[in-house]
Amino acid sequence: MPDPSLFAGEDALLRLAALVESSDDAIIGKTLDGVITSWNRSAARIFGYTSAEAIGQHITLIIPKERWPEEDDVLARVRAGQRVDHFETVRMAKGGQTVAVSTTVSPIRDPSGRIIGASKIARDISGRRQEEITQARLAAIVESSDDAIVSKTLDGVITSWNTAAERMFGYPASEAVGQHITLIIPQERRSEEDHVIARIRRGERLSHFETVRRRKDGQLVEVSLTVSPVRDAYGNVVGASKVARDISERRALEQIRRTLFEREQTARVEAEALNRGKDQFLATLSHELRTPLNSIYGWARMLEAGRLDPEAMKRATQGILRGAKAQVQLIEDLFDVSRVITGKMHLAVRPLVVSEVLEAALDTVRPAALAKGIRLDVILDPLVSLILGDPDRLQQVVWNLLSNAVKFTPQGGRVQLVLKSAGSQIEISVSDTGQGIAPEDLPQLFERFRQLDTGSTRRHGGIGIGLALVRHLVELHGGTVAATSRGVGQGSTFSVTLPVSIAPQTVPPAPAGHPAEPGPDAEKLKPTSLRDLRVLVVDDDLDGRELAALLLVNAGADVRTAGSAADAMTTLEEWWPDVLVTDLEMPHEDGYSLLKRARHFAMLHGRRLAALALTAYGRSEDRVRTLAGGFNLHLAKPADPAELVLAVANLAGRTE
Repeated sequence: MPDPSLFAGEDALLRLAALVESSDDAIIGKTLDGVITSWNRSAARIFGYTSAEAIGQHITLIIPKERWPEEDDVLARVRAGQRVDHFETVRMAKGGQTVAVSTTVSPIRDPSGRIIGASKIARDISGRRQEEITQARLAAIVESSDDAIVSKTLDGVITSWNTAAERMFGYPASEAVGQHITLIIPQERRSEEDHVIARIRRGERLSHFETVRRRKDGQLVEVSLTVSPVRDAYGNVVGASKVARDISERRALEQIRRTLFEREQTARVEAEALNRGKDQFLATLSHELRTPLNSIYGWARMLEAGRLDPEAMKRATQGILRGAKAQVQLIEDLFDVSRVITGKMHLAVRPLVVSEVLEAALDTVRPAALAKGIRLDVILDPLVSLILGDPDRLQQVVWNLLSNAVKFTPQGGRVQLVLKSAGSQIEISVSDTGQGIAPEDLPQLFERFRQLDTGSTRRHGGIGIGLALVRHLVELHGGTVAATSRGVGQGSTFSVTLPVSIAPQTVPPAPAGHPAEPGPDAEKLKPTSLRDLRVLVVDDDLDGRELAALLLVNAGADVRTAGSAADAMTTLEEWWPDVLVTDLEMPHEDGYSLLKRARHFAMLHGRRLAALALTAYGRSEDRVRTLAGGFNLHLAKPADPAELVLAVANLAGRTE
């Protein structure tokens, strides 16, 4: 009769095999050489290899190459008869994806006690790792929130208290946690808490419940509460999470709005006038920016063609520089266009040579005239020398008149600019052989938004504000402007008369950056070394990004670029700069958001980051907003190369 103990042993082995196969953990057997000898279903599920594919293979089948030394260490410990408990590492599945696991490895002995292999139990902890990451992120959000976030039990005992709660209610977490929530509830509002807890017990959520709470110093705070139930793993409500937002400022703003609403009837006319002024300003901006840009574009195309002699190239370079500076100045000046319309514009009057102003205006339109084959005739009275006026504004007047003359003169025509003395006045006239003006249109010619060529089939662009601006500026100088024409197709003449004021016989130097006199920039470009300085340049505009990078590289900096905030954050994760230079307005995420994320990243890693805003927003209020947003410096586009290098050097402490 067979020995019963034999069957008992076989039964135990069968039960053990069943347990191995039904385990949620991967259970793998291997030799001391690392060859896989057994492979359960969970191993197949976790790592993707069937037992037929795995058994007989080396255990490095599922071990990333950079972690092979781990296996050598484990096998060495197993050979020494040691057990490896809960060793957390990373393994690789069949598809190449990594799996976070916790492994326990034990020696396998034969009946004589000799170690012949190893048994490994691997538990997939990817979910736990992800949960830990999620919890860490949530904790960071709670701590960085501007809203007070408080947790409490169903009995009202406070269990958590974030930094914003400390600021809002005045109690540090050490004084609040463990106390009843009535710590911050005024006596007359205690019944609210009973109502809230009753709803939470039923699993309901309260949203935007506006009430009053009391600070540690006794002051009352108006808040908006959102209270949600906290559930355990089984779905049972075990507490409540409260988000409190201080709405005191909002309530004050609502009162201000009510007051403003009551005054609406009396303020309506003024508001509509301001709105019209804004629209007129935007229209002017579109029109006037094109004037200096035309010179820049025209000269650049001529340079591109490569057919200019050295003298012409010098003139082209000066014209481009003059046009660019004029555009920068014009951008600044156009913020005051509404003052021109309302009579509040103040001129920067100084003695000036009229012929120099006219020459600068001529250089602006000369490329367009050459492109159309239009002859420019210039007659300047040598007896006209100095007058008092704003050279920028007078140049703007002549820009408009010459630009219109070239625009409305056909191919091969002629435009004439004349300067002459007329007693106690001077006269500047611009005549053309263009399409002329009908007699009935002459009286409305200088009205704002007046256009003679209208409709969807009009041949010429424009928004009808240039001549109105000419009239405003001339009248501010105490002069007059008039137009004459013998009729359609017979050309036209625009005449500006200005008084000759008593002026000094010498002309002081023009202010720095005067658009009519660019002056060499070389003197400003004193070498500033950025050697070995790391700079990250972020701009969605490729040309602007490459130009800024080139300027900084030429100064010795180690520069990387990014076309978006997302690309910049990716770069920051692997390469940390000394200075961040970023545009503000970018798609998807602006410069303010980028700086906030970058500074948070720097704080988490114990780093510092200096930041320069390089932006097309150049108003004083834009500068204030930029600095308030966390930037160390603000630089308006287009930035002078020397200014950009010096600004970066300042932020890095590279200047004396």
